[in-house]
Amino acid sequence: MGRAKKFRAGLLAWLLILFCNSVFAKPEVIRIGFIPGLDPGSLKKNAVELVDLLQKEVGVPMSVYISKDYSGLTQAMKKKKVDFAFFSPITFVNAEKKLGVKVLLKKVYEEPFYYSSILTLKKSQFRSIKDLKNKRIAFVDKKSASGYLYPRLFLKKQNIKIEKYFKKIVFSGNHDQSVELLRDGKVDAVAVFANDKQASVNAWTKHLGSSRTGDVRSLWVSEPIPNDPFCVRQEFYDKFPKISHDMMFALFELGKKDGQNHLQSLLGVKRMELATSQQYNPVRELVKVLGVGSDD
Repeated sequence: MGRAKKFRAGLLAWLLILFCNSVFAKPEVIRIGFIPGLDPGSLKKNAVELVDLLQKEVGVPMSVYISKDYSGLTQAMKKKKVDFAFFSPITFVNAEKKLGVKVLLKKVYEEPFYYSSILTLKKSQFRSIKDLKNKRIAFVDKKSASGYLYPRLFLKKQNIKIEKYFKKIVFSGNHDQSVELLRDGKVDAVAVFANDKQASVNAWTKHLGSSRTGDVRSLWVSEPIPNDPFCVRQEFYDKFPKISHDMMFALFELGKKDGQNHLQSLLGVKRMELATSQQYNPVRELVKVLGVGSDD
């Protein structure tokens, strides 16, 4: 065999080895991060059960990482403590720009989009945002799309400076806690998620039950917001492409495994859908208008 043929044969063998390594390689453990959108105790329980189901499907040991706040999950991915993450739309946009994150799927609650709503107790005298001047309001987190940023954008367009407009501003940390603050009379209104344009299904009804729908009044509902994305570190995806796609298919299958929708019971969603980075352009515009910095 001539020198050129030996070189080509060696190169082909080397490329084949690289291909096989990338296709069949497996990490020692997969770490999945969750953002604190719900009650921490319930979130941890559901996250552990979800990860147990996923590792049986994918065949790789997995662990759960629950961040204390929205920025914490970005930091964990930056430090490679997390491989996959259920982000909020804002957190994803910031992480994609800063860290190199690839979006794979997005949650679907009722529709492929969700909303932000400002709720007050129905028994209150409040009928509009104007009635909330010098009152108390709870937001979720400064990186929460529905729990802060979309309401903030709306109020800005109304020439309302929230720091001066409200008597008291609270950041609760999660939607369930905001609901409890409103229920207990510690605030007069809350900015939380809603699943429909009428805000008939919202953080209040999700936390306290559909029978409590009539307890609250919606003072405002946002434009549609792209649902929470499921993402992977780009570096992990490049190294383990097959495993990354196995994770996607495993999540799809959990929506109908053993005749049950585990996604509904563990994530509170009907299904997962394929997602693209372009679908989050409205969120990028929000970040630009508000000048919201990315997580450091």
